[in-house]
This record gives sequence, C-alpha cells and structure tokens, in this order.
Amino acid sequence: MISYIHIPVLAICFFTLLFMRRWWQCIDRLGLTHEVGRRAPSLVQGDILAATFAILPFLIAAVDWSAVVLPGQSVPTPSWMAVVLSLSCLGGCVFVLRNSDGRFAGNWTGTRESALRTVAALRIIDAAELAHALGVLQQHEGRDTGGRTMEVNAQEMRK
Repeated sequence: MISYIHIPVLAICFFTLLFMRRWWQCIDRLGLTHEVGRRAPSLVQGDILAATFAILPFLIAAVDWSAVVLPGQSVPTPSWMAVVLSLSCLGGCVFVLRNSDGRFAGNWTGTRESALRTVAALRIIDAAELAHALGVLQQHEGRDTGGRTMEVNAQEMRK
C-alpha cells in the first residue's frame, strides 16, 4: 500500500534543505565560509545533522513506495512504520534547527542579509570576548605587582 502522508513531509524537508543550501551559498559567495566554520563550529555541525535528518525521509519514502525488503526482514517495511520514521526524522530536523528561524529566508535578498547578520554577530561576540579577556588580564597584572611600579633609575641610584 502506498502511503501519501510522505508527500507533505517531503515537501517540508525539501524546502528546509533548499533554505539551508541557499544560506551556505551566500556565506560562500561572501568568502566567509572558513571564518564561520572557525568561529561557530557548532553551527556547521548542527546544519550537517539537520541536513542528514532532512534527507532521510526521502530514503524512507523510496523504500516504502518501492516495497524493498531490507536485510533481516522477510516482508517490506510497513507503511505506518515508514511514516513514523519520516515524521521522527522531520522532528529531529526541526529540533536541531529550533534556534535558526532568523537565518533562513524565503528569498535571496533576505538570505544574504541573514548571512551578513550572522557574520557580524560572530565578529561582535569575538570582540566582546577579547575585551573581557583583556580586562581580566589587566586586573590580574595589577594584583600580581601589588599596584607598585618600580622605576629603573631609583634602583640604579642605590648601587
């Protein structure tokens, strides 16, 4: 029996993959792929995981519609199980991308803008972390010397 419930799931997965690809193409056209990968490795890993979850319903639907008998089974996979697996993969994809709603836009202009916003936010975060680290370093330097400064001339006069 052919299950048509896969069609809306596949449509959602297709557009999710399309928007993800478009966003990464904009990052690549700006020449900032390595910078984004270096500054936000979890972003890259999350998108790879989400893309994997979004591709799996296509494979599951193909197995369901073609009635392929998988190794270790005597009959084809039941349609209800294939639908549950497809919906689970879609749920996993949505869960991984739960904080990415501002990144994906419906048009190229919005996608370019969100790519620029992401890169700018990553640069601002790095600058803030650097400023905080320098402030902490200055506090520790002041504490280690006890707040006293020694003059080179004063030490030489004692000799």
